[in-house]
Amino acid sequence: MIGKKNIMIIEDHESIRLLLGRFLSKNYNVSTKKDGLEGLAWLRSGNIPDLIVLDLDMPRLPGIEFLTNIRSSGFYRNIPVVIVSGEDVSKYMEQIEKLGISGFVPKPFNPIELNNKIEKVLNSNGQLVTAN
Repeated sequence: MIGKKNIMIIEDHESIRLLLGRFLSKNYNVSTKKDGLEGLAWLRSGNIPDLIVLDLDMPRLPGIEFLTNIRSSGFYRNIPVVIVSGEDVSKYMEQIEKLGISGFVPKPFNPIELNNKIEKVLNSNGQLVTAN
């Protein structure tokens, strides 16, 4: 088997961040960050994950701003992003689709369904799988 893919999880709720980290670390190398600022700092220190799992509603640097920031960067713009959020994303969907999300999973989520979405995204080279 080829080495595990690298995933960064950006989620402000510690319990969800730990759950995602433990569950996804069975199949992936996982780095967890509590907000967009930590995520950007990690990227800027030379890390390029194969995929980012991103919450939208976070303090300091919300998911939309994080996504806008990485999409404007030559280094990070092509990293696939799967949004996992309890937010009503209908108000953001046009914007996040323009910013190039690869998938969306609503909270509360089934970890197996999230893993399946991640696998589909990684196997499709980051193309948009579905909006929901």
